Amino acid sequence: MKTRIVDRVSFWAIRHLLSRARHRRFDRAAFDRFVETYRGRSAAEFYGVEAAAAHAGEFADLVRAAERPGAQLVRGPSPFPIGWPENDRVWAQFHLVRPLREAPVFLIQHGWRSVSVRGYHGLCRKLNALGVNAAVLHLPFHFSRRPRGSFNGELAISSDLARNAEALRQGVREACWMAHGLKQLGAPAVGLWGTSYGAWVAALALARDAVFDGALLLEAPADIETLFWELPLFTEMQRALEAGGIARASLRELFDLAIPWRDPPKADPSSILILGAERDPIATPDSLRRWQSAWSGSYLEIFPCGHVSYRLHRFAMQRFLEKLAPRLLTVAAAARRANDARLRPSGPPATNWP
Repeated sequence: MKTRIVDRVSFWAIRHLLSRARHRRFDRAAFDRFVETYRGRSAAEFYGVEAAAAHAGEFADLVRAAERPGAQLVRGPSPFPIGWPENDRVWAQFHLVRPLREAPVFLIQHGWRSVSVRGYHGLCRKLNALGVNAAVLHLPFHFSRRPRGSFNGELAISSDLARNAEALRQGVREACWMAHGLKQLGAPAVGLWGTSYGAWVAALALARDAVFDGALLLEAPADIETLFWELPLFTEMQRALEAGGIARASLRELFDLAIPWRDPPKADPSSILILGAERDPIATPDSLRRWQSAWSGSYLEIFPCGHVSYRLHRFAMQRFLEKLAPRLLTVAAAARRANDARLRPSGPPATNWP
């Protein structure tokens, strides 16, 4: 009962924000151009993550410039701008318990409109206790990337579906970019830990790039079209689109690009945990079961919680400890040994003898 009340209060607040007049306005001509540009394109063409590897050195340089023991803040321009200066700058707070070359690193991606990232920093400290490095990211239009005059995350999901898609693509590309940069710095394994919206971004990245070594996807939305067109949470958005004469059927191809499980993951599915809640109206248990079936070999578990639940995060940490941490620490150890072997000089030791 308490879980349902928390979810209802949270969703009421979100519906209130979605009813703001400025939130519903968007440039119809720009929207139509966006739809026509990407109609008939594949997901690979839409996300274009090949550019992430090409720009990896830029993120590696940002990390080197910020490097110091313990926590370090990495900030800089995104190589994938979408036309909002405040948003087009990346922000990542690293929590390093060991040098990057010596331990797996997890990129932590928060939920949509999270009130704070304080809890995610606490998660990083728990990962550090296991010998795992971690970093909290700010996703597009959230926290440090929130444009002046908007609420946190307000512009990431709105009736402006083109902006929604651009933000989603930007988040996917940036996650891949950071992972490639960390691998360039010698990180032996890079994983993703995503919650809700962050899990959506993480899953799309997993389906597009083989750079990741594992992931924990917590209450990730799966049935994207149904979610936006039928869930009462987005009633105001639905009305705005209908008032603009935008029919659901006309956007089906665009929504297909955002389905996280449409393509198989590039990572080993057995290194992916999909975790959900029994009373979650967003990441419904049935949708997650279909997802797990599509990603055969991945791990699925549904817990007795709602969408907004601290208990669910505790369950997630337990499963990470049991299912994923041992695998990634083993991968990291093997990578360190291989790296040490490459750096070890061959032949007899050098001497000063003639």
